[in-house]
Amino acid sequence: MSALRARAPIAAAFFSLACILAGPRHVLAQAAPASQDDAPRVRQDVFVTATVAPVASASVAKSVATVTWADVDQLGLRSIVEALRLVPGVDARARGPRDVQTDFSIRGATFNQHLVLADGMRLNNSQSGHHNGEIPLPAVAIDRVEIVAGAGSAVHGADALGGTINVITRRDPHALATVAVGQHGLVDAQASAAGGALPDGWTVAGWANRSDGFMVDRDWAQGGAAIRGDVVRGLTLDVRHQRRAFGANGFYGNSPSKEWTEQTIAAGRYQRALSAWTTVTQVVARHHRDHFQWDINRPGVSENRHRTMAVDGSIEARRVLHAAVFAVGASAGSDRVRSSNLGRHADTRAAAFAEVQAVMATRTTLQAGLRIDAYSSFGHALSPTASVVTSLAPTLRARASAGHAFRVPTFTDRFYDDPNTLGNADLRPEHGWTIDGGLDWTRGAWTASTSVFRRWDEDVIDFVRASPAGRFQATNVRDVTAAGIEASLSRRWARALVRVAYAGLRVDAPALTTESRYVLEYARHQTGLSIAAPIAAGIRLAINVDHRLRRDGQHYALVGGRLSRAFGRIDVFVDGSNLFDVEYREIAGVPMPGRWISGGLTIR
Repeated sequence: MSALRARAPIAAAFFSLACILAGPRHVLAQAAPASQDDAPRVRQDVFVTATVAPVASASVAKSVATVTWADVDQLGLRSIVEALRLVPGVDARARGPRDVQTDFSIRGATFNQHLVLADGMRLNNSQSGHHNGEIPLPAVAIDRVEIVAGAGSAVHGADALGGTINVITRRDPHALATVAVGQHGLVDAQASAAGGALPDGWTVAGWANRSDGFMVDRDWAQGGAAIRGDVVRGLTLDVRHQRRAFGANGFYGNSPSKEWTEQTIAAGRYQRALSAWTTVTQVVARHHRDHFQWDINRPGVSENRHRTMAVDGSIEARRVLHAAVFAVGASAGSDRVRSSNLGRHADTRAAAFAEVQAVMATRTTLQAGLRIDAYSSFGHALSPTASVVTSLAPTLRARASAGHAFRVPTFTDRFYDDPNTLGNADLRPEHGWTIDGGLDWTRGAWTASTSVFRRWDEDVIDFVRASPAGRFQATNVRDVTAAGIEASLSRRWARALVRVAYAGLRVDAPALTTESRYVLEYARHQTGLSIAAPIAAGIRLAINVDHRLRRDGQHYALVGGRLSRAFGRIDVFVDGSNLFDVEYREIAGVPMPGRWISGGLTIR
């Protein structure tokens, strides 16, 4: 069997791209500027991920990084994973290009210890955190990605020990499509549109890509579509679907494996003003299928089929009173799994939360929150947080925060069973504290930020074994600590940008004396450089350099880039990744591709 099983959704996604281009043609004429160099830059002044109630950027008291559509466009980024690589402290460990399957780590936390959101909708998968990177949105439809480092359970509940990633959809009027072809049979198409012939407040996006693979059993085919919009005043509907099929050679052991996943999300959000209060009600339903074949030459041997269903509902109320914003709310949800390996299980949960943001003095803002979560299988968890930000000068501010976070075990952690790996039904939830502080500086088009942090985790879940002949078994590791520093500097011009970033990290697990899979898999040093600028004759150059030094001693520098030229509303580009053909692995045992050249068109 091959990745060609995904041809039907791929064809559907290509059809949606064609509709976007062929239908509202006048959108292209109205929404597209003469060239991307002349496009206006819109500053985003409100963050929606760091707190329950949206907060102005000047009042954010936590470590928050953003990657905007302008960054994606100018730097020629092809996927959400490439956007996340720009952020110091975020380690996007891929098993293949084009977001095929990627584990995220924030500040040295494991791939399960983070929360992924799409427009505020929870994407974390109760079967396994390996699916958390299946974000149903193409790069061309990104308004911005907000990354909040540190404990986030007081705002979002379980999983946000290392941090929270929120991918936010573009809603500004636009019409954009891009098609690329390249080595190894690569074909990649993405499109996004809002405004014009579409109803006000609606965004439609579609994407599809495939490749024969750069080595045996590393082919893939994937695609999807998303639609989000305002049905009536205050009511927003969001529907997304995606399918992936990929060769998984070596992903989870020395075997020519295959994997197929499918995800559907349907959500509704209703915001209403009631006297002095604003209420927000949201319901999200998510369905996910995963079919894993351990050996394509021996169907039925360690072949697993999993189906998970999640439902989440929440209501919150906000009120501005004098110099403070108050928010209270409650949520409830359930997770179910039906699996040939894990069995049939269900967990339910409920939570209540409160938050206050108060201007304590002319230059100081205090934020504090408290949330209690109750689980049918794990008891309850209390998550407090407090943070403060103060302006030291018109261009300089200082911030500090502290918070508690937790994670409940996935169904794989608890119930998985094969000849190489064994779950543990008696696992306890992980929990930990994080403190951090930093400085943010802005002067004209210059911005700089630095943060230091320390995290103390207990009962961290990992798979360990005492000898190479034994099975990996899930267990709670008693104490894990992480400490580090992050720094970034950027400068924007009308048609250019420069970004420099660094992160240094140390993770200690003194109680871990046997071989483990995840806790000690991290990058000790991470350095990044991004440059985009016009060079000559209307040609633009974008360069991205990413250097990592991993704990196992592996170090590598990846250089990628784009050359492009605009001809009216059409950009012609040539992309190159890993230009120096470096051999590297971001996950042990999974080789990544060497130099890869592609080219294509973008229609605006």
